[in-house]
Amino acid sequence: MNENQEMFEKLVKGLRGIYGDMLVSILLYGSFARGTNTRESDIDIAILLKGRETKEMHDQMVDLAVDMDLEYDQVFSIINIDYENFLEWEDTLPFYKNVREDGVVLWAA
Repeated sequence: MNENQEMFEKLVKGLRGIYGDMLVSILLYGSFARGTNTRESDIDIAILLKGRETKEMHDQMVDLAVDMDLEYDQVFSIINIDYENFLEWEDTLPFYKNVREDGVVLWAA
């Protein structure tokens, strides 16, 4: 197993543990998804959720991101997106279009 695959599997496991049934999908987007990343690139992750995360969930996600940053010497930029909003605006908002067009599904319900 290569290091990136191991890294993404660990991230997915952690996010699934935090969000459970609220989690719709986990998407890699940006330079890593396009294959244009450099050593300085951050790892852009979008998580699509049904419902609102709690403060406790957010704190756990931040802790997971920091742990991953330290373990893999990479910066993880994780953003939560409400699934219903994403479906409504994915053809309109440039950021949502980018996630949809570049996104690589790491996990989906």
